[in-house]
Amino acid sequence: MTKKIFLLGICVLALAFNSFSQDILMAAKDSMMTKDISAEDAAKMALKVGGVMPSFNLKDAKGNSVASVDLLKQGNLVVVFYRGAWCPFCNLYLRNLQKNLTQIKENGGVLVAISVENADTSMSVVQKNMVEFTVLSDPKLELARKFGIVYQLSVDVNEQYQGYGVDLVKQNGTEKPDLPLSATYIVNQKGEIVYSFLEPDYQKRAEPSEIIENLKKIKPDTITMDKMNKKMDKIKKPT
Repeated sequence: MTKKIFLLGICVLALAFNSFSQDILMAAKDSMMTKDISAEDAAKMALKVGGVMPSFNLKDAKGNSVASVDLLKQGNLVVVFYRGAWCPFCNLYLRNLQKNLTQIKENGGVLVAISVENADTSMSVVQKNMVEFTVLSDPKLELARKFGIVYQLSVDVNEQYQGYGVDLVKQNGTEKPDLPLSATYIVNQKGEIVYSFLEPDYQKRAEPSEIIENLKKIKPDTITMDKMNKKMDKIKKPT
């Protein structure tokens, strides 16, 4: 009888320990989920070269749905994440991209800029910066989270932003003062990431010249094809 009671006690303790262990693991997981991520952490954890771009379907400035699968049919995708219309560095960068848009297109690039802001604000960005490329809205930064580029402002910095009239939680509809890294990706037509710019300092952006050079590396060799066609034409012509 004593032996049975002892064994029963062991079983109860084992079950209690197992339950306690699970509680610890769940608490640790919850802590990981709720822990604020710095810009430096995001730059380390974000999708990089060799990864696969998450597919998306987002609204453009006119409220039309734009799917990544359709964009990739047009060429190699240049995906630029920006913080918002309130960010002067972002507006300057978008204008700089517009200045280089012709070269980006000539080298097979399809440029899209993405922010958390709604279609109306995206339209104001398009008009203000006179951009001719697609500007998309990413509600609550859901796509940016899939890229792993979302981070949270510290309490002090968030208070500074609020002092400037920028309340990210209120404006963006997020639970925390979340922002995306000012990241730039180049994705080939297979959906593979072939270039990534991940800089914690939002004042630093991927240079348009660097984007163009990387597009050239994956651009179909149309020049060689043209030369071959010309040679074939000469061969066909009677002497």
